[in-house]
Amino acid sequence: MNNFEVIIGIENHVELKTKSKMFSPAPVSFGKEPNTQICEIDLGYPGAMPSVNKEGVKYALLACNALNMQIDKLLRFDRKNYFYPDLVKGFQITQQFFPIGKEGSLEIILENGETKKIEIERLHIEEDTAKQIHKGDLTFLDYNRSGIGLVEIVTKPVIRSAYEAVEYVNNLREILLFLGVSDVKMSEGSLRCDVNISLRPYGYEGFGNKVEIKNLNSLNNVKKAIEFEIERQSKLILDGKVVQQETRRFDETKQETILMRVKTDAIDYKYFREPNINPILLDDNWVKEVIDNSPELAKQKRVRYVEKFGLSLDDTNYLLSSIELTNFFEKAVSFNVDPKKVANYIITDIKALLNKESITIDKTHLKSEDIVDIIKYLESGLISSKHVKAILPIAYATNKTVEEIIKENNLKLISDENEIMHFLKPIVDKNIDLIKEQYENRPERVEKTIMGQLMKETAGNVNPDFAMSLINKLIKEVK
Repeated sequence: MNNFEVIIGIENHVELKTKSKMFSPAPVSFGKEPNTQICEIDLGYPGAMPSVNKEGVKYALLACNALNMQIDKLLRFDRKNYFYPDLVKGFQITQQFFPIGKEGSLEIILENGETKKIEIERLHIEEDTAKQIHKGDLTFLDYNRSGIGLVEIVTKPVIRSAYEAVEYVNNLREILLFLGVSDVKMSEGSLRCDVNISLRPYGYEGFGNKVEIKNLNSLNNVKKAIEFEIERQSKLILDGKVVQQETRRFDETKQETILMRVKTDAIDYKYFREPNINPILLDDNWVKEVIDNSPELAKQKRVRYVEKFGLSLDDTNYLLSSIELTNFFEKAVSFNVDPKKVANYIITDIKALLNKESITIDKTHLKSEDIVDIIKYLESGLISSKHVKAILPIAYATNKTVEEIIKENNLKLISDENEIMHFLKPIVDKNIDLIKEQYENRPERVEKTIMGQLMKETAGNVNPDFAMSLINKLIKEVK
């Protein structure tokens, strides 16, 4: 491996988070009954005419801007022609000749702490194909996915290791997620990753035969597939053999890449301009408005959480690990409560509940307002941290408000003077000798002893600050 320089380029297909498809009004959804989210345009009916999804173009612009790309405001589409069952029209609408974005970059942090800019060649809009399901000797086709809007993002061959590749894909995923462009769930195919990899001797200017690894569906698989392929190609070259130009896939069971097909000449897709969509000149003011209203990225939030809120980097990264968790935190903080207190509950109690069920916070009944109410009740002395441990799981699992949970489960701290005195006077009477003998020299020990006995008698359901003022009042009377 040390004998060769690794050359990697990455192509990512990103499903856009639009409500309808890129060139048809058919709905976009995941997990629906096969072939129910389709229309005549998706199925290539004669005379069915495509139209461009404005929201899809907006998402492409947001991605271009975040990736520092040159934007082509003259929107033009082409046809990629090929016959295959997953493309019933016989062509795919794409942007071969005039991508909406080109010459961009994304910065990553290397293992040594230095930064590196990954150059991005292009970003173009296109439509997805149908999903193929293979069962035994049969192949089933689900056209629900056919026509869903995609952006394809292609790097230049400037990535030099599996680590850099994973960092790039992870950073790209984070940017697209926080832009709201896509849910970028690799496991569901809304972010797909193809890696092109070749080796060459250090100092050599040309490129070796490249191998494409298709449809890597997790960051872990990106890393493992690249590492295996580097080792495989290195061994072939050192044994005097030729690395064939081919397409491979990563077999998770065998933990190795498997040959799919050998590439010879590039396929001639006979691209030509899409005749049914005229060029569209994007309005300068609309493009500016889209970019000016771009959502705050995780990178910007990370700085704000650390510098303004005083959170640790580890806590910040957990809050930013899912858009649902980030939104939950942001909404709670908007009610002017201490961000550190909100973060603390999320990172301890709530994290434990989420991990137990392996779900995101939006799939629970817990609301940002619940955390705000808990903090306010706690600060006012109406509940204790012990009560919080009981309240949170109930709020998490039911639609009950914090106030309802407190009343129904009698979780309110005792703050009435007469009620506290009812418990406290017998305790003080029992400890008169202790007070007279030790209070003058060891007041904290005496106060702690009496408070401990009071907490035991009340099962911890007493306001400690108010109780301590009453303890001091009774001790002065005894002295």
